[in-house]
Amino acid sequence: MNKLVKTAILAAALLLPLSAAAQEMDWKSVTRYNKAEAKKQLTERFTKYVTFDTQSSDQTAKVPSTAGQTKLAKALAKELKKNGVKNVKVDSNGIVTGEIPANSNRNTPAVAFLAHMDTALEASGKDVKPQVHTNYQGGDIVINAERKLILNPGNSPQLARARGHDIITASGGTLLGADDKTGVAIIMTMVQFLNDHPEMQHGTIKIAFTPDEETGAGVEKFDVASFGADYAYTLDGGDLGELTNETFNAKSFTVEFEGLRAVHPGDAMNSAFSDNLLMASDFHTLLPRHRRPETTADRRGFILVDSITTIGDKSEIKGIIRAFSEEEMQELTGEVTRAFNTVKSMNYKGKGFNLTFEDQYKNMKSVLPEQMISLAQLAMKNEDITPVLTAARGGTDGSSLSFMGLPTPDLFAGQYNIHSEREYADVDVMEASLRTVLRLISLWNIQGNSGNVQ
Repeated sequence: MNKLVKTAILAAALLLPLSAAAQEMDWKSVTRYNKAEAKKQLTERFTKYVTFDTQSSDQTAKVPSTAGQTKLAKALAKELKKNGVKNVKVDSNGIVTGEIPANSNRNTPAVAFLAHMDTALEASGKDVKPQVHTNYQGGDIVINAERKLILNPGNSPQLARARGHDIITASGGTLLGADDKTGVAIIMTMVQFLNDHPEMQHGTIKIAFTPDEETGAGVEKFDVASFGADYAYTLDGGDLGELTNETFNAKSFTVEFEGLRAVHPGDAMNSAFSDNLLMASDFHTLLPRHRRPETTADRRGFILVDSITTIGDKSEIKGIIRAFSEEEMQELTGEVTRAFNTVKSMNYKGKGFNLTFEDQYKNMKSVLPEQMISLAQLAMKNEDITPVLTAARGGTDGSSLSFMGLPTPDLFAGQYNIHSEREYADVDVMEASLRTVLRLISLWNIQGNSGNVQ
């Protein structure tokens, strides 16, 4: 079958949910979906998962980096088996995988849903005590009166759209763990739903929970080939309707300046004295201030020096460059090179100069099949949710997996103010994410034999 014919068939398939045949297969009418019950299950699961201390660590090369992640992994594996998932495994790196076999005779691709178990390094994840604030009606949500920790639309503008929603916070002194235990709860509730409703037809569904997303180390251990999914979605996003199909392109750079400081400063003039510390300082100053992180937003990239280390006659600078387009990446790489060359030309007595760049990750948009995004958008529209294409100002497990051969955009999961004590989860947005996932599973199945996305 040639590509044009495939494209035409797929385009027709994308219209199926609007047809009479598709309406007969509507997952909600078939299963009699109960929103209140879904919210109850999401709340119970989420408030249980956040009590596991799964904060990751950047002080070790071991994966998982902390014992709490292994503890949660084993609990999730047990729960998956209880809900009928097959081939459940926890590998030596703490990665949990499982499979829900197809119950449809359609030739549907294997679609995966993933979330990460670890929590961020910026605040403690130990002894998290979740608080459920039901039926939010505006104004302040007091997280901790003694610590003067509150949420309101002033410091959390999303709350202006959350009237009537159930909001979950921690109790002060810790983060909540919404990033990404909202995603874990959504996927696990989806798993139970499919187990409880065998009448809902679907293709093969793959499940994975990963460790150490916050340090970037966990996904490196993921065996894409043995996992066996054709396409995947992470549940690790924020506000209602967000669909992340882009990330930064990322480079790191290392600069080395070698001078000669072993000269008495009183005799420095007309000597071989060469100040590598000044070279490093000049280099940092010469980088454009209007391209620093605090001066950029939206789709504008940046340059950031992470560290300057001086030992004797050698100074080493480490930094990063982030840009959405290759053209902007070249521009910012040129700025770093220009600053380096300027310092080099100003210090003819210097003993050594070196600049290296290293690719870290790429913008996943370049390898995501457009049809994956179209189906996700259609799933949201069919659930009366407005899709919002989002470019993440950072990297995700999905961006790494996409370049490892498993295309993986990210879906919203109802997590807000992440990496902070003001972190919260919106249960109603989580429920909308659950409906989106179930609708998406149904749409992949409806595609049937035309589901070979190119």
